[in-house]
This record gives sequence, structure tokens and C-alpha cells, in this order.
Amino acid sequence: MSTQNDNQSQYKITQAYITSEGMGGDDAGNRINVNPNIVELVFFESLEKPYISGQVAISDDQGFVDGMGFSGTERIFIEMASEDKTLVPVMSRTFIMTSIDQVIKSNDAGQASIYLFTIMDEHAVLSKSKKISRTISDTLEKEITKICGQDLNKDVDLSYLNPTVQNNITVLVPYLNPLEACDWLRDRATTVSGCPLFLYASIHDTNIRLGSLDKMLEQSPWNSELPYLYSPANVKQTEAKSPLHRTFQVQTMRAAKLQNTLKQMISGGVGAMYNNTNLNTGQISSAHFDVRKTLKNLSNSGVIPDEKLQNVYPEEFVLNNKNVADENARVYHQITSTGTYGTKKSYHDELKESSFTNKLVNRSIRNMLYKNQFEVTVPGAGFIVSKASVGDVVTIQTISDDGDPESTEAFDNLRTGDFLIYNTRHTFKNTRHDVVMTVCKLVRG
Repeated sequence: MSTQNDNQSQYKITQAYITSEGMGGDDAGNRINVNPNIVELVFFESLEKPYISGQVAISDDQGFVDGMGFSGTERIFIEMASEDKTLVPVMSRTFIMTSIDQVIKSNDAGQASIYLFTIMDEHAVLSKSKKISRTISDTLEKEITKICGQDLNKDVDLSYLNPTVQNNITVLVPYLNPLEACDWLRDRATTVSGCPLFLYASIHDTNIRLGSLDKMLEQSPWNSELPYLYSPANVKQTEAKSPLHRTFQVQTMRAAKLQNTLKQMISGGVGAMYNNTNLNTGQISSAHFDVRKTLKNLSNSGVIPDEKLQNVYPEEFVLNNKNVADENARVYHQITSTGTYGTKKSYHDELKESSFTNKLVNRSIRNMLYKNQFEVTVPGAGFIVSKASVGDVVTIQTISDDGDPESTEAFDNLRTGDFLIYNTRHTFKNTRHDVVMTVCKLVRG
């Protein structure tokens, strides 16, 4: 009889070794081979982090951890391959082992321990080691690309990006880490539809990726031909299914953050006022942000498809006989000074008063993604084979809660549809690979 583990035994660690300058560098004779000692390996991806982090649990019954004088500057190289005759590598990456999080004695004699190390991409550590200050005058996406290349030696993948609308800007980077500077510029950038940008990384390549929400949502789901299916009854009957169908069987699904309109309202994501005082001209301007206008723009630009209903804000919501979007739950006041860089705009400058609210549109759309988030656990084989990652779109189908046998609704609209992958946690243990993905969407169904 087949078992669930048959489906997930599709990888193996082919190489894993530790090096450091203190041990003589990355020469074959100086490497500590830890391939047979790895108990568990975890990788984290997030749309909010331009690097991969994780944890690795290593068993030591030879005293090599104590012998190497661990200092938090060691490197670990990990190569993984598909578990077939070809052993084709599916990932190879070098991390900095930044700390020991935990040490546990693992046998009764006390002569072996399991060490839990935190690991992080080297360019993330490099970024934290320096500050930069420079004047930039190109488009924001080009300046982000330059910083990553010049200061971190990293290429930037722009294939997930629609052009930004901020231009003719001159900015002085105020002594920030390179990745902090990139995030600072990213937060100012929006596309023509007002959508925010994300700077992130994938386990499937060594680039940094810069993407915009609207471009990401234009993608076809990577598993459109075989959606992930969540039905508790099917989970219990997994052994009766074929290996392919077990690969796309949701193991667990729970709401991570769901429909908190109060929090959305308090944060200014529904209705807010943006005031600006221009010290150069003495002009004070005010503009109201209304989430209904943002939703209309998202619909007109195709981010919210015509055939779908948005699921981020009930536009008819009224309190005390007034639509909540007409209120100002938050009031912002910004001080600017046009002319600082001649005809160029500085970081916060806008030529039109109405454009100041673009900053609130950016923030509001980000908050929309938090309203419909789910944590979904699935077998990891599909992610490895398809090279799926955060920033990609995945299809999930959840059996409806309607017990009426005559109901035409086979699937639950809230938990079914095309979702954006926001975070992932890849766990490798005993050749088993599971992925916990945080997914979100803006529409029903």
C-alpha cells in the first residue's frame, strides 16, 4: 500500500558543509561535512524581506561545534536535489550562521547534542554591516537596482514589476543600510493603479526580486490545471489517492487574519485626511482619502476583475447616517519644501494636491492584503517542481460548508480562488518536505 510519505520523499540533501575564515576558508580540506548530521532544515520566504532566512538543526556527537569555536560568522553551504536517478540539484545556497538559538542534549549519556542555528542570506548580513548616503536622481526602481548591484553584488529581477509613476525625483539617502534604503525607496513607489511594490527573495534563485502587486496578480496560477483541494474528509483518505493527487491535497487551512474592518478603519485605510504644508510657498493643502475611489481604480485597471466582487471593504457601511469612508479616522500632516533640488521633486513632493493621497493609497492597498489571509499547509513537492515562490499566484479550492445536497455551491467562496502567496515556510525533515504558505486575495471566489 502507498503511504503519504511516498509523495513527499522527493528530495535529498546532497551537500552540506560549514566553513569560516577562522578555519582556513572554503578549501575542501577545511570544510566540516554536516550532511549526515542535519535533523531539520527550515527556510522562510516573505514578500516583506529581500532575503531568505531560516533555521537548521544539527546533531553533534563528535564535538565539532565546540571544536570550531562557533562565533556567528560561519557559513553553511546547502545543496538539495530531486531524489531520482539524476539527482538534479533543485537548490544550492550559502548562508551565514548568525547564532545558536538552542542546544539540547540528545541522548541519555549526555555525549550528543542538537544545535539549532539561525541562518540568513549573506547579502542580508552584508547590508547590516554598512551605511550608505548618496544622492539619487533616476527612477526609483532603477535606483533600487543600482544599490543592490553596487553595495550588495546582487542582481534584481524586474519581471514581476509594472513601471512606477514617480519620476523627476532627487533624493538624498540619509545614512541607511543598503536594504533599508531600498525599502525606503520602495515605500515611496507606486504603479499607475496605485499598487505598492515589494522587494523580496526566492529559494529558487539568488537574485533579489522587485515586483508590483498589480503585475503579480496578472499571473496565471502556477497550479491552475491541478488546484490544491481542501476537504477534511479527503485528508483522512489520503492513502487511497494517487501520488499526484496527494501532492495537491491541503493538509490544514486556518484563518491567519480575517476581515478586521475595524483595524482597517483605525489605520486610515478607509477614510483619512492628508495635509501638507509647503515651507517654500507657504501653501497649506488638504486632500481626503476615500477607499471607495481606490477600489474603483483597482477595478478599472483590472486588479479586481470585472466578474469578481471585492472582499476588502463593504462600500455601503454607514455609522450615524454617514458612510464611514467619508470620515477621517486618521489625519496626517506632512511638511515639504519645493525647490530644494531646483526643478526636481524631493522624496515627499508632489505637483498636484490630489497626488499627496497616493501615499495613503499605497498603504491602504497593503492593508487590504491583510484582511483575507490564510495559513495553508501542503506537501512541498509541487513548489519544488514548479519553482513556485512568494509573489506567485496559487489556486486553492475548499469544499463548501453548505450541507444541503441540492446546493449548487460546491466550494466556499471565502476560501476558494486564486491567492497571492505572501509568506512561505519550507520544512525539510527525514526527506519529507512540507510548506506552510500564507496566502491572501482581494476578491470572493
